This record gives sequence, structure tokens and C-alpha cells, in this order.
Amino acid sequence: MLLANLRSEVMEYAKKMYDAGLTVGLSGNVSAIDRETGYIAITPSGMKYEELTPADITVINENEVVVDGFRRPSSERLLHITAYRKRPDVNAVFHTHSTYATTLAAMAEPIPVILAEVAAIAGGPIPVAPYTRFGTPELGEVALETMGRAPAVLLQNHGVVTVGRSLEQAYLIAIDTEESAKIYLMSLMAGKPAVRIEENEIPILYRIYSTKYGQNPLEP
Repeated sequence: MLLANLRSEVMEYAKKMYDAGLTVGLSGNVSAIDRETGYIAITPSGMKYEELTPADITVINENEVVVDGFRRPSSERLLHITAYRKRPDVNAVFHTHSTYATTLAAMAEPIPVILAEVAAIAGGPIPVAPYTRFGTPELGEVALETMGRAPAVLLQNHGVVTVGRSLEQAYLIAIDTEESAKIYLMSLMAGKPAVRIEENEIPILYRIYSTKYGQNPLEP
């Protein structure tokens, strides 16, 4: 089976996405790219996450052609292809429908920098891409243009996209995005919007996260 390890990893993270409540039913999709071949391992269209096997993960190329696999690839494959084409730093893409972040997307409301985690992972507010019909080439273009160099974007009236150097990173960013959206909405419901982090503090937090957080190489 072509890209067996990568397909297994995509399957595992797709199930983690579902189990974490980042999507419901059959919605959402996950992919990862093998930069050596340019092939993309992506979840199939309209299958139950709990029933997925590595063989159900389809391998496609940048032209949407199925290279290996017997399932129809996700209907949002163009969104993933566009992300890999425009962001050479990205090796994994999650498209979720997490409740709180999607609520803000439906409100066309960006996630402001109210948590250090938002500043650290995004370097600024998580923006909202204007409404664009799903499954179209335009969706990927609008989403990536709005996202810029950030790792996440809300899709108006639709859901969320997060990207990362690995499936693990893109997944954790999806978790942080949802948590940040939840806290922001809870502050609004409490009648007192959360205090935003000062602008000059944001790039400092972003730099710390990028260079010193986790198992990055130790600096002298």
C-alpha cells in the first residue's frame, strides 16, 4: 500500500479529531502530504470516522487524481491541495466543524487575542475568511489568502481550517483554536468581553512559542 505509514497516521488523527468533538457526523476532513513525492493522503468522502482503516485513506496528487486507494477522496480536497501549494511550510491540514469556533465563523467574528495561546500559535487574531461555497476552487484560495502566514482560519458560515508542520501540530492548533473560541464566547455570555492582550506583547509570545516551546533545539 502506497504511503502506508502516512495513511495510518492520517486515519489515527481523523479519529482523534472526531473523538475530541472537533467535528460531528461525517463532516470534516484531514490530510497530510509527502513532500518527496508530492502525494497527499486524505480522508475519504462521507465515511464514518469510527469505521476508517488505513486502506480507506486515499492518495491523490496535486491534480486531484487518485494515485492509490479505492475510496472517493474528500469533497474538500481542493482546499487541502491549495494549502500545500501556497504554504510549503505546511505538511498537514485539518478542516473541522468544532462548535465554538464554528459559532464565531457563523457570526463572521474573528477570535481575538485574549489568551496567550492565541498569540503564541497565531501571532494575532484568528481571522474569518468570507463565505465561499464548499468544494469549490475559490474556497481554498479565499481561505489561504485570509489565513496568510497564520496556522488557522475560520470559514464564514462553515467551519475551521488549521495547518501545521505535522499532523500532531495541526491537530493541537485545532484544539487550541476551539478552546480559545469557547472562552471568548463564554466571556461574551457572561456580559463582560475578555480583556485582550496588548499588541506589543503578541509578537513576543509568538517568538517564544516558535523558538523555545516544546522540544525545539536548545539555544545556548
